[in-house]
Amino acid sequence: MSTTEKGNRLEDNLYDYLLDQINRDELVFDAHPPSLCEVHKKKKYYCKEREANVEFDVVVEVRRKTRPEPHLYVVFECKNHKKPVEDMYVRNFSDQLRSVFGQAVKGIMVTSSRLQSGAESVATNRRLGIVKFDENGIDVIADRAVGSWAEKHFIKKQISDNDQRSKSLKFSAIVDGKYFGSFDQMLHSFGVGSTDASAKATDTNPNFIKFLPESEIQSAAHKALSMVDYDDGEVNVEKLCQVLNLDLSYSERAVQDEDGNTILGSANFVKRSIEIYQNDNRNRERFTVAHEIGHFLLLHCEYLRSESIVERDLYIDAGTDEDFNYERLEYQANLFASLLLLPEVQFRNAVGAQRQTFKTYGRGFGYIFVDDQPCNLAPYNQMLAELSYMFGVSKQAIEIRLKREGLVTDDRR
Repeated sequence: MSTTEKGNRLEDNLYDYLLDQINRDELVFDAHPPSLCEVHKKKKYYCKEREANVEFDVVVEVRRKTRPEPHLYVVFECKNHKKPVEDMYVRNFSDQLRSVFGQAVKGIMVTSSRLQSGAESVATNRRLGIVKFDENGIDVIADRAVGSWAEKHFIKKQISDNDQRSKSLKFSAIVDGKYFGSFDQMLHSFGVGSTDASAKATDTNPNFIKFLPESEIQSAAHKALSMVDYDDGEVNVEKLCQVLNLDLSYSERAVQDEDGNTILGSANFVKRSIEIYQNDNRNRERFTVAHEIGHFLLLHCEYLRSESIVERDLYIDAGTDEDFNYERLEYQANLFASLLLLPEVQFRNAVGAQRQTFKTYGRGFGYIFVDDQPCNLAPYNQMLAELSYMFGVSKQAIEIRLKREGLVTDDRR
């Protein structure tokens, strides 16, 4: 794909994202409804200095009810570079804005990677915003009602070129020293007709991810199993999606995140859809489906509009205490998937039976015992393989469940 084609792809994705928000009536600013916001792609504006038109990638025009001309232009310059963006692109964009629009403009550099430290400094000093846009990233519902957003540190790590990598957001921005996780939140900060008081009165989105006790997640899994009349063996996740009116689809295309990790699947909470990218591992696909179902049933739509999942997300088994802790959502979805695909009673019964079959009991060292001795390791692996076949999940998922419930004593080095 050429540089021009890559740039156009980023512009197209950003343009579609902005249109989607307007169609959902999200760009409401008191006296400025979505009908007064227009999104343009590749629009040209006349420049007196050059005596010619200058074309900009994506422009949002905001009008007042009583005026035909826009009173604010939000102009996006898209750079779909694999390496961090250099400062010369920032300078050129800033010069174009000044010569065409004067003061009634907010300029935003959009990149699919990150900015070099020098480029970030130039953008900050020239009061340009910086947006990192990732079409496969998670789309959060950001809280704009408070002065310091709960997800600030999470967003900050998205934009700067540093070694601390976190899960990629779909939209992350820094403008005038403030951090934003959604476009409507950022645009609201530009003073387009609303006040902090009105924002607090209308914004009910939570600014932290609440802790869910395991009993509540277990209850959600039991309810889901009853919906498909589960009895024994593999849980039919496709049938569960049908019952829940979730549009489940499988795709053969390969999708990667910005760090080169294979994306296993994605969920869109607005469209109530789940897409699984096939990876020749049926057990992993089933766990991914169950994981995404967990997001829906645990009402993670309160925090996310969409999300994607990579393999490492499947093994998150704890959440931190940070206010905006995305890993807490992944932990909750993983626990739900485990409880759904390995139903408590049936799993315990199967473990007990296979424990006797393969003689993996500890003889005073625990319910199940394993160490590096072949006489213990071989039957333990055979037991995991049999349970994996019975329930249609990976051996690693079986082992994680056994350890979480304290059923295995593992003395392997």
